[in-house]
This record gives sequence, C-alpha cells and structure tokens, in this order.
Amino acid sequence: MTRPSIEAGTLLAAWTASGALPHGAQAAVVAAIRADAAVERPPLHLKILAAVGTVLATAFFFAFIVIADLISFDSGGNLLAWGLAFVAAGIALSVSRSRVPAGMGRDVLAQTAFTALALGKVISVFGIIILVGRNTPWAPTMAILAVTILTYPVTAASLDRVLSPYAAGVAAMLEILLRRNFGADPSLAVAALFTLAAGIAGLLLLSHRVPLALRPIGTAALALMGTIVCILAAGQDAGAWANGKPMDPRPVEAVLTLALIGVIGWVAGGLDRLAQPPLLAAVAGTILLGLAGAPGISFALLVLIIGHALHDVPLRVAGILALPVFLVLWYYGREMTFLEKSATLVGSGLLLLAGQAVIAHFGWDREETP
Repeated sequence: MTRPSIEAGTLLAAWTASGALPHGAQAAVVAAIRADAAVERPPLHLKILAAVGTVLATAFFFAFIVIADLISFDSGGNLLAWGLAFVAAGIALSVSRSRVPAGMGRDVLAQTAFTALALGKVISVFGIIILVGRNTPWAPTMAILAVTILTYPVTAASLDRVLSPYAAGVAAMLEILLRRNFGADPSLAVAALFTLAAGIAGLLLLSHRVPLALRPIGTAALALMGTIVCILAAGQDAGAWANGKPMDPRPVEAVLTLALIGVIGWVAGGLDRLAQPPLLAAVAGTILLGLAGAPGISFALLVLIIGHALHDVPLRVAGILALPVFLVLWYYGREMTFLEKSATLVGSGLLLLAGQAVIAHFGWDREETP
C-alpha cells in the first residue's frame, strides 16, 4: 500500500532512534539534504523542450552533412573514422561541461556535446554496416549495440543513455519484422523480444540496488515494450502494417498481464500480499483486462504504476497521456458495430462504478497509517 508522506525531520529522528543513522552523522545528512534542495532544477516542460531542440539540432546537422556532401558515405572506414572523431569531441565537451557554472552556457555546451555524440554514433554505425556488408544479418543491431557498449560508460547525458539502448532494441525488432532474420514465426520472435525487454526493465527499474547509471537502460527497455504494444494496438490488423500479416498478440498480452500483476505485487511490498482483498480485486481486473485484448491499456497502467511508485514524473506523465490514447485505439480497433461498441462502453462504465462502490464500502480507498 502507498504510505503517507513523512517530513524529513521525522524521518531522521526515526532513523536515529532505530540506530540506522549514527548520532554524529545527522548534521552531515541534514547539510547534504539542504544542499541538494538548494540546487535549481528546471521544470519538466523545459527539459522536454530542451530534449526536442537537441534532437532537432542533431537531425538538421546530420542532414546538412549529407546534403553538402562533406563526408563520403561510400567508404566504411572513412565513416568510422569521422564517427569516432565526433564521438571523441562529444565526450570532451561532456567532460568540460562539469567545469562550467550552471546557466545558459552550460546548457548550450550540454546540447552541443549531445549533438556531437549522437552524430558520431550514427556515422559510426553506418561505417560498421558498410564494412561488414549491408545484407549481413543483424549487422545494424550489432553495430548499434557495439557503439552503445563502448560509449555508455563515458556518456553523461541521461537522454543519450536512453536513446542508444532503445535504438538497439528497435533495430532488433525491425530485423525480426522487416528482414526476417530470426528464423521463426515473427509473432513468437516479437514476444521473445518483449519478454526480454520486460525482464530488463523490471531488473533495472524495480530494484533499489541497481546503480543509477544503469537505470536509463531499464527506461529504454520500457520504451521498447511500448513500441511493440503500439504496433499491436494501432489498427485492426494486429501489426500487419509492420509485419506483412497479422501477428498473434496473445503471447505479448500474456507477458504484459503477468508483468502488471508482478508490479502490483512489488508496489504492495511482496507477491504474498496479493492475497489481500483489495489487491486480489486488482489482480482479477488485470486478468480481465488481459483477456479483453487491450495490451495498450495494460501497458499504460504499468507505466503509470511504476512512475507513481518510483516518484518518476516523466514516467507518470507518459502513463497518464498513454491511457486515453490506447483507450481510443482499443475502441476503434474492435471489429464490432457501433451499437455493440456503445454497449461495451456503457457496460465498462457500470463495471467501474460498481467497483468504486465496492472499494468505498470496504474502505479500500483509505490508506493505512503505520
């Protein structure tokens, strides 16, 4: 259950009383908390605008290089050399950024470093693909993965640490759907990739023992899960627009349902607590949602719950925005008449109202106090 918030002074006193915090260390902890609170952090919308601007700058600069023919894209070795040069420049700018005082200059330096690093990675990937052969199976995926592994320890930008692993995952997905290099049914292959992404996301995001530097990989895995869900949820053909024929969404829906149940148990404090009546009702609703063939809604709830539990505002906002989008996609994606869809909406509303009445009657909507 979600516990009520607690003041910092009360928390420090409780830690000191329990022996978790030595008496002599309390002053240092208070000073560290005050120093962290004094740091100015830009609001979320400014971070989003800065990220969009940086991505656009990278795309336009890359387009300028291609149109102006400043770099020859015929030689893999030449591309790899230019890519490594851009990567080195990006790393140097990123390192020098820490020495610049906070302000506009530091932000510009950070965006320039990201642009140089992103360009270097893209050009290096193209160079590796040309060197090993464009038609070599899994060449794009292996190239992106190699560049990501080599540059991940030295990149400081969290956006870059999310986008690079995500690009590797998307490349693997395209290898399965477009190039057919998996050697099995694409539905099973996509389900296997989805399961792998779910495992990575759960391991890196839900464990507090994981270093913070690895958490962007978990976010990238969660984004890859969302991409697969979008392919299945967009339209009535279950991903035929990307696969060439409809895919079987049931394996992905099963994995997603189990993942959502696992996250509910994690938030509650352990899977053994799922036997409690309110959580048992939540599990039943999750299973019904999985049987209804609504992977998008399940994924939006998954992101929303994880974001709320981790106090991660971007994840929470993403879950809130994704929920109505997937609801609309599910509604228009059903092969039913308008009368049947209307009856479904009315029935869903009545079911939610009945559930709310049951929750209020048994007091499940009131938080427990310690």
